[in-house]
Amino acid sequence: MSGMLVFILFSVFWLAYANGANDNFKGVATLFGSGTMDYRRALWWATGTTFLGSLTAIALGSRLIETFGGKGLVPDAAVADPAFLAAVGLAAAGTVLLATRFGFPISTTHALFGALIGASLVSSGLSGINLHGLGALFLLPLLVSPLLALGLAGIAYPSLHHLRLSLGISRETCVCIGEEVQVIAVEPARANAAAMVAVVERVPSVTVGTTQSCFE
Repeated sequence: MSGMLVFILFSVFWLAYANGANDNFKGVATLFGSGTMDYRRALWWATGTTFLGSLTAIALGSRLIETFGGKGLVPDAAVADPAFLAAVGLAAAGTVLLATRFGFPISTTHALFGALIGASLVSSGLSGINLHGLGALFLLPLLVSPLLALGLAGIAYPSLHHLRLSLGISRETCVCIGEEVQVIAVEPARANAAAMVAVVERVPSVTVGTTQSCFE
């Protein structure tokens, strides 16, 4: 194995480490914050589910890999250069780690995007960047997606708010999940035929009420 290949693998694993350090706990923050899991168990759960997600991405993320491989954005010669690939990986990893260390908001997608552009500027200058591909593949989605999310949230929130009020759901409303006893038959007792016994079964129940009623 050549030294450059080892360097590329190192940059990939370093980027994966940086991404995990920044993103892993976001998916289980509610589990930890609500007290459902302690810190260590939540971290193990985050690591395991992230690993399964990465395996799924291998099968489903071919288009994403193609996009962030830089093909169509930077010259093909640069994409094929191992030094270019290593520089992109290290730059993206360094950006994510620094932002994580100082508590800045960061996206690994944006870090990779910036690393691709920066490495291309160094290797080929501005003329080496496909400006059309830059706008269509990166800038347009990055600009449109938050506006689209804002618009959908502006529609969804009032609708759900109105639905909550129409159903009478308030801050004091709770859902209680438990079980109840139901009589399914009345039969003569075996020891005394004149006596009757009830045959019952326990079934799951879901009730909606006030906090006090659920507590009781």
